[in-house]
Amino acid sequence: MEAKLKRDIALVGHAHCGKTSLAESILFAGGSITRKGDVQKGNSISDFNDDEIERQISINSSLLTIKYKDHQVQIIDTPGYSDFVGETIAALRVVDSAVVVIDAVNGVEVGTEDAWQRLQERGIPRLIFINKTDKSEAKIDETIASIKEQLSARAGVVDYNDSQFIEAVAETDDALIEKYLEEGTLSEDEIKQALHKAVSEAKFFPIFSGSALTDDGIKEFLDGVITYLPSPIEHPEFEAHLLNSEEIRRIKPSDHASLTGYVFKSMFDPHLGHLSLVRILSGKLTTNSSFFNVNQNIKETVSSISMLQGKEQISVAEASCGDIVALPKLKNTHVCDTLCENKERIIFDPIKFPEPSISASVKPKTRSDEEKISASLHRMCEEDHTFQTHRDSDTNELIISGVGDLHLKIMLERMKTRYHVDVDLGTPKVSYRETISRSARARHKYKKQSGGRGQYGDVDLEVKPLPKEGLEFEFINKIFGGAIPRNYIPSVEKGVRQVVHDGVLAGFPIQNIQVTLLDGSFHAVDSSDMAFQIAAGMALREAVKDAGPALLEPIMEVVIVVPDESVGQITKDISSRRGRIMGSESRVKKQIVKAHVPLSEMFKYATDLRSVTAGRGTYSMKFSHYEKSPEKVVSQVVAEKAKKE
Repeated sequence: MEAKLKRDIALVGHAHCGKTSLAESILFAGGSITRKGDVQKGNSISDFNDDEIERQISINSSLLTIKYKDHQVQIIDTPGYSDFVGETIAALRVVDSAVVVIDAVNGVEVGTEDAWQRLQERGIPRLIFINKTDKSEAKIDETIASIKEQLSARAGVVDYNDSQFIEAVAETDDALIEKYLEEGTLSEDEIKQALHKAVSEAKFFPIFSGSALTDDGIKEFLDGVITYLPSPIEHPEFEAHLLNSEEIRRIKPSDHASLTGYVFKSMFDPHLGHLSLVRILSGKLTTNSSFFNVNQNIKETVSSISMLQGKEQISVAEASCGDIVALPKLKNTHVCDTLCENKERIIFDPIKFPEPSISASVKPKTRSDEEKISASLHRMCEEDHTFQTHRDSDTNELIISGVGDLHLKIMLERMKTRYHVDVDLGTPKVSYRETISRSARARHKYKKQSGGRGQYGDVDLEVKPLPKEGLEFEFINKIFGGAIPRNYIPSVEKGVRQVVHDGVLAGFPIQNIQVTLLDGSFHAVDSSDMAFQIAAGMALREAVKDAGPALLEPIMEVVIVVPDESVGQITKDISSRRGRIMGSESRVKKQIVKAHVPLSEMFKYATDLRSVTAGRGTYSMKFSHYEKSPEKVVSQVVAEKAKKE
């Protein structure tokens, strides 16, 4: 199929707004399924993993395809919970447009605003679908008003007979608004073309409404998808750079250009093993052919190509510009890898996934589990780049890290059910950071003589705090006149970076610090790279200790939805957790409370919230910023570090 007849969209929005139900309705309308599945019954096409079925929520993004009016529409259904935001971020990297799904009962929610902001940052064209209009509590007019107020004033319901709508579309094009003001009207074709252009340039956002449950408004919505959203060849040129070079290359999406593709997700299928999900940005890929993986510097062979329908794989002979496909058994291909033909080796920037904010130690329950744990963790990290693991060099504990407590809980369940690895979970650990409060200077001379050639390195450093919103780390070399030979400067920086990584106060990375190399000395015979690394590290430790070291703790942005009668208890509880209420708003017998709370105070919050609200309260949480910890917290964290030593 020609790329101009394809549409690649992501469904995004707040948790429980009905994205997966909308996906079912779309598949049904497009004839891909003859009977709709149900999230509550656990038989939807999108949520096919056991943990998704059990919890009745989307945890992974899933890929779906329909044919509608001679067009191919590929849909990525993304999770709404902030713990699984990595899935949404990866999906938005490879789609041409998005559909923001909004609950007609609850209106614009915090997850809606988060999704909208991500789309704005990437300039992604989008439609809005107001779902659940069949509910008796639905407030369609209020929801439209909140969309205009909270998301964009350039959003509007498509109505070719409405002068306000026509004028709003005309305002996106100088020539068209001039004609409209002169003649007072526009033809339907002119409006349609202008609307397509305005939507493709993210200057206007059409609003559709309906019900995924009753299928009301779905066909009108799908008509809007193929009429107003851009095709792959209308996507702006993709920007890449030549391998080992900063030289920019711009790739025009086209069926006829040479092959370029981008890997945005990995899956492990129980039957076929490792699947790499690839967006074809230009050109064509056929079965039994090969491509070059630029990042890994290796040639890979394509044994088969599949379109995914949830967990079902539909074999195809080829994939071309705009297709999102699954390639099996690629041994050396990973997420963020660039695929192309041999003749031009270009690389696209990697996806920026959020850093983990919560960690915990895990210990296998049996020796057999100990042997399997490494392989299972490797696969899980490959599938989810917001999930990380490492072994603590001090305690030799195996540490897992994730976005939130629900994220870690889900990953542990997967280890048990999917990989049959049972572990004991240690106390969750917070990813603190260290910083300095003032400038300081220190000099350290590392001198060792033990027969034969000795070791000599002498380093004089100054440290200064950097602004919170500026660089996290900066190294400046101010050596003049050869006090330290140029070939040893990288060794000094390496020693500095090691201490910045390891921390001084409590074993956490140091941030917002500038380190300046001012002076030093060397020995013509005894100086070495290692000697200067050690001297630099020791000098930095001494300087940091004199620079008012401070501990920074992660502060989470928490949004809590509770019944009106529970607000007093919730605000009191937030205060007891060292939190600050940032605001609240009323919504249909409920209150939405926004607060900033230290992550260390949020463990087991889900259980506490259920208890306080009799199970009727919900919350979402995401990282906001780092703040200086109070002295009591610093003492506890430093004491824990001392115990380990």
